[in-house]
Amino acid sequence: MNYTIVKADDHWFRENINCQYACPVNTPAMNYIERIIEGDFDGSLRLNFMANLFPHILGRVCTHPCETACRRGTIDKPISICALKRSAADFATKKFPQKPLTLTKTGYCVAIIGSGPSGLAAAHDLAVKGHDVVIYEALPVAGGMLTVGIPPYRLPRSPIDDVVNWIKELGVDIRLNSPVDTHDKFDELLKKYNAVYIAAGAHKSQLLEIPGEGLAGVMHGVTFMKDTNLGKVHVVPEKVAVIGGGFTAIDCARSSLRLGAKEVSLIYRRTLAEMPAGEIEVRMAGEEGIKINYLTSPVKIMGGHDKQVTHLECIKNRLGEPDDKGRCRPIPIEGSNFIISVDMVIAAIGQSPDVGFLSDKFGIKINHWGMPTINRENFMTTRKGVFAGGDCVTGPRNVIEVIADGRKAAKAIHTFLADQEKKEYTFYYKDRAPLERMADYESIPRQRQDALPINNRWNINAEVEQGLSRENTCKEAGRCLLCHYNIFIDEKCILCGGCIDVCPYNCISMVSRENIEATNAIHDESVVSDDWDAAMVINEEKCIRCGLCVKRCPVNAITMRRFAYSEE
Repeated sequence: MNYTIVKADDHWFRENINCQYACPVNTPAMNYIERIIEGDFDGSLRLNFMANLFPHILGRVCTHPCETACRRGTIDKPISICALKRSAADFATKKFPQKPLTLTKTGYCVAIIGSGPSGLAAAHDLAVKGHDVVIYEALPVAGGMLTVGIPPYRLPRSPIDDVVNWIKELGVDIRLNSPVDTHDKFDELLKKYNAVYIAAGAHKSQLLEIPGEGLAGVMHGVTFMKDTNLGKVHVVPEKVAVIGGGFTAIDCARSSLRLGAKEVSLIYRRTLAEMPAGEIEVRMAGEEGIKINYLTSPVKIMGGHDKQVTHLECIKNRLGEPDDKGRCRPIPIEGSNFIISVDMVIAAIGQSPDVGFLSDKFGIKINHWGMPTINRENFMTTRKGVFAGGDCVTGPRNVIEVIADGRKAAKAIHTFLADQEKKEYTFYYKDRAPLERMADYESIPRQRQDALPINNRWNINAEVEQGLSRENTCKEAGRCLLCHYNIFIDEKCILCGGCIDVCPYNCISMVSRENIEATNAIHDESVVSDDWDAAMVINEEKCIRCGLCVKRCPVNAITMRRFAYSEE
């Protein structure tokens, strides 16, 4: 086997801290988890605020791509990074950063369309920079899909209210019941403000396009969740069928149970492996008695003489070849049709933004999906001073991704207004080992959050996931491998092999020099001297950062170095 030497520079470190690199806003998960290990919940929460802004919310609803990337997953199961984010918020004594004593005003004013997570994130960052910010929100409540798209049993309203009030304290003006839904209204913003950020969410439902969709008792998922969250829907009939496999579909199904349904069926055209909804939501739906019909597609909605829905005809599928997104296409099985009795059908198969207030006359290019095109580097549309991000430029995405858009767009807007260069990163290295680790941390199983007993879940406002207890929070944090620590072996190494003997996971090996080659980026021959017959190799993926090799080395050739970086 041949080994290639690469330069362990700043960018190598960033890309090899998998959890942080996978996060759309580069949340330093290993750093805030390290604070929890040290018992510093306030410090952990501060680090979260520096990156993702809304830890009280994201600790409940983030789709946590960081966990998919987590290196601990190659040993057993990834760290519950999302749950630990919530723990930092739950157990910290100071729930929000203090408002800056003074904000140096720039004299510029920015309009933001939409008070969802992307709009709120952009508003926060722009306000901190000293710009005046006005958010135009069509709904009677702030928060966008956080408030009207996610049910309160998953995301209580108090964390959203707290975030909105915190941003208001920075001077942001949030104007409710103020839709920007016509060309004239949008034109007014262009004339009045120095810059505009379009952060309208995806509130328009995708149609099933099957017979019977117009019958009474048929609703679309976005509308159902919005009306439920705004208090317009208080009860549903006994038999409900929900069509779809995403988060909205699961939310509609579980909400229906809490609104009085006795039988809830979920109709999904692929298998569990392809289901977009989160594993926890799917598991809890099953616990609550929701029947999930996999490999099933709706064919026709049927009704009685009163045009009220009575039955749903479906067909079974098999999976065919992958589509352009890599998911296997569902292929109907001829003759497999069946009918289920229903009183209500909720179609939750997708949604799209409604940006009909835009037109070519504003100099803003619209793509064939009806969404504004932007420069992905600076989020500016084809009209100077008009920016867009979040769901309105891509269709529906998860909360952390649209927050990332809002923060990046705010930087671009500030650069546009203040003519300042984009800030760079400063990197820090320090020779040190992690603090004392708990015994057998590499074998501790992943901890599960507490949850309400089934019998206590039927109030739609009763939060089901209760978070990790303080004790389990400490256990879960202790499982982290702290990937921002790395082992280095310098030229003092005498190739004694003591580190190999003591390593519990066989991460270190001695290889012949002829099996080592440098990349084009490395020209320093002293990296592996011609005088050496062998060199030591460390498998970073398997290393658990226990530090035993550092203690074992007789000539102090091995050090552990902690890496961190911050934005200047």
